[in-house]
Amino acid sequence: MKKRRNIFDLLSLKKKIALNKKHKISDELSSEGIKNAKLIEQIKELQDQRCTEDSGTRSAYFLKSDTWYSQKLAEERQKKETKQKFIDRELNEIRKKIAIDHQNISRAQLKAKEIRRKEEILDDIKRDLLTPK
Repeated sequence: MKKRRNIFDLLSLKKKIALNKKHKISDELSSEGIKNAKLIEQIKELQDQRCTEDSGTRSAYFLKSDTWYSQKLAEERQKKETKQKFIDRELNEIRKKIAIDHQNISRAQLKAKEIRRKEEILDDIKRDLLTPK
């Protein structure tokens, strides 16, 4: 006779599936955060190079293009830093949800184990009552 799964086993499986999805999202966000941090560092290096390249007299066209280039670097850096803050915030929220799901899974597994133990005790009692003495 096949044992029927109790509701806490099913709940545990459902939570595990949801947890796997959250782990995937977390991995994607962390890899994106690493890429974004590298881009921010590269932009900082470019800005530092721009500051150290001051030399002699320059034409108006060169100064204008230099200013435009510096502005674009500053804008891009600002965008990337904002994106990095957002990614960090999202990662923290996902990690909290993952921790909560781990707790819920462990609680559901404990309850399922208790129910299985009670069912085994009841089955033993029924078998004892049904066997002739």
